Amino acid sequence: MQPDDIEDMYVTEASHWWFAGKRLLMRRLLGERLGRPGLRILDVGCGAGATAADFSVNGWVCACDRSLHALRFVGKRGIATRVAADAGGLPFRDGAFDIVLAFDVLEHVADDARFLRELARVLAPGGALAIHVPAWPSLWSRHDEVLEHKRRYTRRSLKALLAASPLRIAYLGWASCAIFPVTLAIRWARRFFGERTEGADLGVVPAWLNRLLGSVYRVESAVAVRTGLPFGVSLAAIVTRPE
Repeated sequence: MQPDDIEDMYVTEASHWWFAGKRLLMRRLLGERLGRPGLRILDVGCGAGATAADFSVNGWVCACDRSLHALRFVGKRGIATRVAADAGGLPFRDGAFDIVLAFDVLEHVADDARFLRELARVLAPGGALAIHVPAWPSLWSRHDEVLEHKRRYTRRSLKALLAASPLRIAYLGWASCAIFPVTLAIRWARRFFGERTEGADLGVVPAWLNRLLGSVYRVESAVAVRTGLPFGVSLAAIVTRPE
């Protein structure tokens, strides 16, 4: 991400419906794991730090990102432990963390299988890795190019990637269901009419719309945990390292 994008994220991600909804979903999927004492949590690809700050109430958090510019904003949120590292090799010992958060990170990495093995390496036995990625290659757009994505996943491709890792799949399902029809219509209309936006699709929205979409996401996250969603713009997964 570009410096301006990171600064925009810092301003919006604490309360923006997309970011807040994603954090709520992953919290509910992690469930009782977040209630264990003495948790060591790694937020990899931490961006501007809202996720690290949110999960800091559950334990000690290390925020990791390749961008020093991003890590400066993370510090403003009160996260003391910040590490600059690239996907090629994380500077942590084996089994260092009980929970690893990788929210919209895998799609940025050229060799996602190698990166997943590295995340598995730093996860303690019995620990959980929470993953969120964009779905449907057919939704590829300027949004993905601006955010420097390498791919969008299908449910089958993500399942195959996870199954080939040393981790066990505890949950794999859709996320962001309600906005799927609108997202599909907008992306395909731009493709058909040749519109070309210069930024990502996550802009500031009116307060009333932000509250409405936040409420929708609260309902979706509850349904996702109980029965799973039928489709969505994104995919979410919880994978665990065997004891």
